[in-house]
Amino acid sequence: MHCHSCDSDMVYDQYEQTEEGIWSWHDAMEFKAEISDTISMHNIYLQVRHSVEYPLSNLYMFVHVKAPSGQHLTDTVNMVLAAPDGKWTGKGNGNIRELMLLYRKQTKFRIPGTYVFTLEQAMRQAELPVTDLGVRIERINP
Repeated sequence: MHCHSCDSDMVYDQYEQTEEGIWSWHDAMEFKAEISDTISMHNIYLQVRHSVEYPLSNLYMFVHVKAPSGQHLTDTVNMVLAAPDGKWTGKGNGNIRELMLLYRKQTKFRIPGTYVFTLEQAMRQAELPVTDLGVRIERINP
């Protein structure tokens, strides 16, 4: 069993709520992480909280990362929210499930400063019952 807190330090952990529990394709969510450590390796996670009314088994999103230097990176990420049998992969009770996806493993930030992570919904359905989105960054201790 892997314990996040046993071998890592939290650098950034922020959630943003969607408007009225719906993530629309035109509502980008922005996260600004101040990074000072350019020596250590880091893991970057994407976090999603969704309603059990979510109609699909996955969630595609565009992830834009802007470094303090102005360098820009864009990725397409697929989060699997339900297994083939329909069981939710996230944790939770009641109507909300929470899921964390390792987006970048053992990443080194090259320069200190503010890194901006922007998440955009990339599904064909214009509005989805996603209540919160988050970005988490952990420093990996050797």
